[in-house]
Amino acid sequence: MKTAGAFLILFFIGLQIKAMVYDYDIHLPPIIQNYVQALRQNSKAVGASKCASLYHPMIQDGVLDIRYAFGYFDDSIGKPSIVNGINYGISPSLDIAAFASLRGVISGPCQYPNHRLCGFYEIGNVNSGKLVFEKTLPIQNQNTLVRITMTFASASESYLENIGRSAHIQKYLSEQSEDNFFGGLEVADVVFYNGHSRDGGGPDFHPPILNRYKKTDYKGYYQIQRPGIRRTLESLSQNPNPGFILGLFSCYSRSHFYKSLMNQNPHQRMILSADTIDYFDSMKASIGYLEALLRGQCGQDMANTAKKGEKIRRGFQQYQVN
Repeated sequence: MKTAGAFLILFFIGLQIKAMVYDYDIHLPPIIQNYVQALRQNSKAVGASKCASLYHPMIQDGVLDIRYAFGYFDDSIGKPSIVNGINYGISPSLDIAAFASLRGVISGPCQYPNHRLCGFYEIGNVNSGKLVFEKTLPIQNQNTLVRITMTFASASESYLENIGRSAHIQKYLSEQSEDNFFGGLEVADVVFYNGHSRDGGGPDFHPPILNRYKKTDYKGYYQIQRPGIRRTLESLSQNPNPGFILGLFSCYSRSHFYKSLMNQNPHQRMILSADTIDYFDSMKASIGYLEALLRGQCGQDMANTAKKGEKIRRGFQQYQVN
């Protein structure tokens, strides 16, 4: 029964995965492509004499374990979203298209000398909502198996569908992406979250809790319960890796989470947003920081690689990534 149930879930997810919102499947890939081209600058990898204290704890076992978890990324404005004459309903979700675009970068061809975030071997079935990418790279002059586990959290673009007849599929995907993130916090070397901060209640992998105005219920739920950051702190306490890096690519993640994270671990290595960041720039910044990590960079070299464009330069800060 368990195997049949898993097959049924994968079948229905396969029907939903192609759903795109606001032409994200059209506009996001070329935006990312232009950013990848900009990464040609400062593309030299860093040797073992520099950044060793950052990378040695992470790659001493020969594997760099990276988790990239998309949260449930809804556009909740309190009324149906109508774009180009198409009614997407209330709170349409965007992370499926972002997942597909990032997949294209990671498994796509390498485009310039020393390009690292490219040409990965893909493992798994995209219809499951989870893919694993592997590639061996020389990091800090050590051949390292880089393993990137990536998940998305939305069953479809439709909020009503996801809390209605596809609720069982939604539950599966939410829990799978949660496991990638929160489970990764306990054992991985690098964990990136790309989604909503939920005004301090995130990271979040579920359809939003809405108030009576059909807007995200910040005051009545997320600001009070803070479910995501509570679980984040609990999971982080289990990670024995002193070099672990946490990246929260969500709006105002510095304002919402920095104090709590530093209170728990003053030495926590982090990449956080300093401002309201649109989804395009969050995507680009996360790609830039992944590229910098695969080059074995740290400190200012890492910032120089990732921070292409004024919005990203102002919008993201890294802490103790030296």
